[in-house]
Amino acid sequence: MRNTLYVLFIFLGCYQALFAQEKAQLSGTLIDEKNKTPIAGVVLSLENNKQTATTDAEGAFIFVNLEAGDDFLVIQSAGIRSVRLPISIASGESKSLPAIALIQENQIDVQTILGVIDDDVLSEDGDLHGQDIRTSVILSNDLYLNKVGFKLSPFRFRVRGYDLFFEQTYVNGVLANDQYRRVFNFASIGALNDLTRNGDVINYNNAGNFSFGSIGGAENINMRASSYAKGGKVTGSYTNRNYYARGMFSYSTGLMDNGWAVTGAIGGRYADKGFIQGTSYNNFSYALSLEKQWAEGDHSISLVTYGSPVVRGQQGSSFQEVYDLVGNNLYNPNWGFQDGKARNSRMVNAFDPTAVLSHIWKIDEKTSLTSGGLLHYGRYSSSALNWYDASDPRPDYYRYLPSYFAMDPANTDQTTYDYYRDLWMSNNPAITQVNWAEMYRQNMDPEHRRKNLGAALYMVEKRHSDLLEATINSTFNKLYDNNVRLTAGVEARKTRSFQYKTVDDLLGSDFVLDIDKFAERDNRGNSIINQNDLNFPNRRAYVGDIFGYDFDIDVQSVNAWVTNTHQTGNVDFFYGTKLTYTDFQRNGNMKNGRFPNNSFGRGVKHHFFDYTLKGGVTYKFDGRHYLSANTGYITEAPIPDRAYAMSRVSDQVVKGLTSSKIFASDINYTFSMPRLAGRISAFQTNFYDQLERMAYYHDSERTFVFHNLTGVNKVHRGIEAALTYRLDDNWNFDFIGTMAEYYYANNPLGIMNSENGKLVDVEETVYMKDLYVSGTPQFAGVLAARYFYDYWFFEVSANAIGRNYLTAAPLRRQASNYAGINPYDEAQFDAYKTLTSQERLDDVVTLDASIGKLFYLKDRRSINLNFSVINLLNNKNIRTGGFEQGRLDTTYPNRFASRYFYMQGANVFLNVSYRF
Repeated sequence: MRNTLYVLFIFLGCYQALFAQEKAQLSGTLIDEKNKTPIAGVVLSLENNKQTATTDAEGAFIFVNLEAGDDFLVIQSAGIRSVRLPISIASGESKSLPAIALIQENQIDVQTILGVIDDDVLSEDGDLHGQDIRTSVILSNDLYLNKVGFKLSPFRFRVRGYDLFFEQTYVNGVLANDQYRRVFNFASIGALNDLTRNGDVINYNNAGNFSFGSIGGAENINMRASSYAKGGKVTGSYTNRNYYARGMFSYSTGLMDNGWAVTGAIGGRYADKGFIQGTSYNNFSYALSLEKQWAEGDHSISLVTYGSPVVRGQQGSSFQEVYDLVGNNLYNPNWGFQDGKARNSRMVNAFDPTAVLSHIWKIDEKTSLTSGGLLHYGRYSSSALNWYDASDPRPDYYRYLPSYFAMDPANTDQTTYDYYRDLWMSNNPAITQVNWAEMYRQNMDPEHRRKNLGAALYMVEKRHSDLLEATINSTFNKLYDNNVRLTAGVEARKTRSFQYKTVDDLLGSDFVLDIDKFAERDNRGNSIINQNDLNFPNRRAYVGDIFGYDFDIDVQSVNAWVTNTHQTGNVDFFYGTKLTYTDFQRNGNMKNGRFPNNSFGRGVKHHFFDYTLKGGVTYKFDGRHYLSANTGYITEAPIPDRAYAMSRVSDQVVKGLTSSKIFASDINYTFSMPRLAGRISAFQTNFYDQLERMAYYHDSERTFVFHNLTGVNKVHRGIEAALTYRLDDNWNFDFIGTMAEYYYANNPLGIMNSENGKLVDVEETVYMKDLYVSGTPQFAGVLAARYFYDYWFFEVSANAIGRNYLTAAPLRRQASNYAGINPYDEAQFDAYKTLTSQERLDDVVTLDASIGKLFYLKDRRSINLNFSVINLLNNKNIRTGGFEQGRLDTTYPNRFASRYFYMQGANVFLNVSYRF
């Protein structure tokens, strides 16, 4: 394959040189007016020549193959005040413009203060529920992507409905998404905002200069030390989020005479008591960037290391009944009082230290080779309550709610219902919160200790998901004189994910017996079946010991890619291809009693060869109006985290494991007039052979099951638009909107497996067709007014979202669950409809406002003040998501109600920074 790529590169190079013509060229750099740092990723255009260019990491741009004459250089990018400069170009001239200083509007600071990269990374079950903020919020030059990223983030909005693993994040040109879940850990750069706001971007599946890209786009965060202006910055923030105080300090030497540049930053976020009861936040962040540039300017080497250790208490979802009883839609069931102090049962500890080494070789003005390597060791753990032969300690367990006594015919006494209702409404913490004292009491009860020798009834466990990963890559970039750009790259990655569980707190007991509490109910008569590790049967686990499960997953991949872009007078086009090899393998460190033959040691290695083809064409009516179309066909190896049927106890993979397929297309009209600019797009993305997984307690089988959906087909299609109108030098008005539908296009095969061994590859069709994809609004709109005068910034916006649906539980869409339903029995048929209908959340409108002022002082010092309010009208009844339970009762269909997430009321952020 390597020889084939060499031949391809040589052929393309000869092709470009054959048609090269000597014409004029224009180059220059864009810098920030206030701190003189380069601005990367900005799109510029020449109106009469009908050409576009994008600034690189140095803020540099170049146009080649230009017709002589008068022209206008137009700079119109999100977050930057528009510029239109007259340019005169002589025949055969190589013209270099002086640095162009631009005003970056204060919306970037507003994005920072809203905490766009401060959100949680992983929820307690390891899935991605909290990380709905994309790097494109900060970096994108596209008005639509730039605005929706932070305006709609409180609603969990996802661009085009794509999952987060369809977006790639690079740091100094090296891919930083992990291979196990394929996502970027935003918490690793939390409170390092000053070092993460510059870089380049590839919107959607277009061509780019640093990556082949992905349908969700790609961003390259530039953390090279030379890209920061000399000086320091101190920032202090107050908010009423999951933390209330944030502080940051950064300092850079700038590029010194000896060719060295050094930049460092520290930061932190803190709350002993977050806005939501029971939550807390403790975080310290650091970053150090070193760079050496040689005098000739041909070579530079950069080393950056960063990390952001955090300890935080989580919020949990709950039922509407509970929210109503306690009178608080932000009720948190995860905590309770212990010895008079609040204690959260769901504590997260996360730390992902990362180092990136990169080298840039500028072969000439139009040719470069960028190479780099990234190494990181992420450690993530989330605590949770566990119990053995004891009552469920969760306060909002359905058997503890008043509705349980109203629905169960054995508990029809109105007095009992009223008693529990009054207890909940009184907000008695012994009822409404985790009762730590009661768990200690039962664990330390003398009779229990005598009978069970001090074994735990209740305990707190830690579920660990650690990751050691290395990536190396190299990207070649060449712009030919006939306005053809060749970009090619190679990449290799190696990952080991460590998945295990440890004892965190025995709550007054002496040990926990390492057995499976669900397997004890198995009826096969096997005395060893309940053992979690047959190598150490009946092992007693103490604080800090590994128990329950322990396995590793090794992932390796290598890819090579090439793209070619052409610019002509009226038509631009690009095409590219990517080839990828991936393998992964499980290594079990425990011999599980339910699966003794395929749980311990190295399992089967799974191999996948995949490819991507993509291309696009743009027709230029003139220098201000463009019509473009893009398309791509992608095959991708299964995500290792989803590939195994129940990876904690077995090497068994999901039946029929295969690469998924994606076909994505869009058509776009882009315009840039003196007062009105924007983009209108129509898109459709078809997903085939996807894997999805749900995990829940199965009531009828009385065990914990994994429900894997294989062969899932989905369609994401819609229209998105972004318009900005410039009234004058002070006022701008923005409109951003999406009308889309994301839905399941078939009825996939559901495969159930239980960790206690009772259910093994139980197959049944799941009737998901025409259900909506959940977790994101499918209609959204933003109407904003922005004002700028003498470095005063003011913005007010109205945000609307709709067509947001609950996550559907596959178990409720299996025909076997309704075999006994009589369609002529009204009550039974109503129960069937209730259990199989997908709930649509209410459509809502909110208002946001922000104000800021930049004060320039002597000697290039400045003070920046920002104040913003999200949900200005303090609406506390906005549901942002939720999910159906994986339980059902056809007699009492409301017994297992859905769980919901609510948006916080008014969310304020005050930010003050001093630059010196």
